[in-house]
Amino acid sequence: MKKLFKLALITMLIISLALSSTACNKSASTDDKKEIVIGAVHAMSGPAATLGNSVKQGMDIAIKEVNDAGGIMGMTVRAVYRDDEGDPTKSKSYMEEVIIKEKADFIIGPPSSTCVAASEPFVNENKKIQILNIATASALIDASKYPYTFRTMIPNFKQAEALVKIALSKGYKKIVLVQDTTALGVGGLADMKKYMDLAGAKAVAEISYTANEADMTPIAQKIKDAGADCALFWTLGADGAKIVKALERVDYLDNLEILGYTGLSMTNFEALAGPGASICSTLGLEVWAPLRSEPKFDDTRQTMYDKVLAEYGEFGPGKRDTSPIYISTGYDSVMLLKAAIEKAESIDSDKVKAALESGDEFKGYYALGYVFSDTEHDGLNVAEICQTEITTDKFLGEFAYRISEK
Repeated sequence: MKKLFKLALITMLIISLALSSTACNKSASTDDKKEIVIGAVHAMSGPAATLGNSVKQGMDIAIKEVNDAGGIMGMTVRAVYRDDEGDPTKSKSYMEEVIIKEKADFIIGPPSSTCVAASEPFVNENKKIQILNIATASALIDASKYPYTFRTMIPNFKQAEALVKIALSKGYKKIVLVQDTTALGVGGLADMKKYMDLAGAKAVAEISYTANEADMTPIAQKIKDAGADCALFWTLGADGAKIVKALERVDYLDNLEILGYTGLSMTNFEALAGPGASICSTLGLEVWAPLRSEPKFDDTRQTMYDKVLAEYGEFGPGKRDTSPIYISTGYDSVMLLKAAIEKAESIDSDKVKAALESGDEFKGYYALGYVFSDTEHDGLNVAEICQTEITTDKFLGEFAYRISEK
């Protein structure tokens, strides 16, 4: 009898210790955590530096506000930045570094779709929630293939649909498609061709080039040889500007309109493109692109703009060269994570993922709001897309005016 009693006592002690150990481990993983680390691998130098630096500035404003208000669930937020210079190989290496070495809890993904594609499998294998706030390639968002990646930017397939719709509505008959040979360009071409086919139209030429080519004269000559009346550009701003400058050299700016996806809209586009910038337009969101007849922001966008002015000053030569629009995407990314973490009451990736997928609307400064589901990880309402000017004559000196209502 004594042996049975001793055995029962030992068994109860073992169970008690096991439960205590589990509780301690749980406490160490949540209650004892002091900070949340957000990893951000962006191009902060090189041709696309204004995009990466804009996102960084927005993140910094948001993180300061969050920490000044007590953090997230009592945890301070810290960002770990790496400059990939827009290089996919460097981007992948740095992403591995911030996840493994810096132990990032969450990721704000690279602005470049090609850089995202290089590291996205690794990010998802490690179950890190990743917010894409600039990269637009359609294939990057797939709730089954990349379950931990979410996007707050206008996706490529919707941009392609909008570009084709605008070109055809204006009656253009000789449309050329221009794109680079990266994954971004190949995907953009496929999307544009899809919507051309659906509309029963066909491009007179498909013109590709190697990204960052020094001389774009051969590309401009091909556009001229095709007799194009409209060119749909799936190019990043620096490359697109060089092509426009080359079109000036081959004397083919008259009677041509260039419609570009959002990658074209870099703050230094006009300076690089020269006079040809006047025949170019791109896509944007209505809330950031007022009509010339009503040149003002709503209260939310004005609040964001005031934050940018207070922290980074006026835009112009020798001053700020970053875009408040892209700054707002960095800000929204941090605040989106904050809202999801607080809704989940946890930093566990699967719980935060479920919170994002709840169908609740997360209010934003870049867009009116974002809504995700378990099957749809593109959260922006595409009804907000509009065509915008690319001119030096801008609202408040730095914001494009809206060309049409949609």
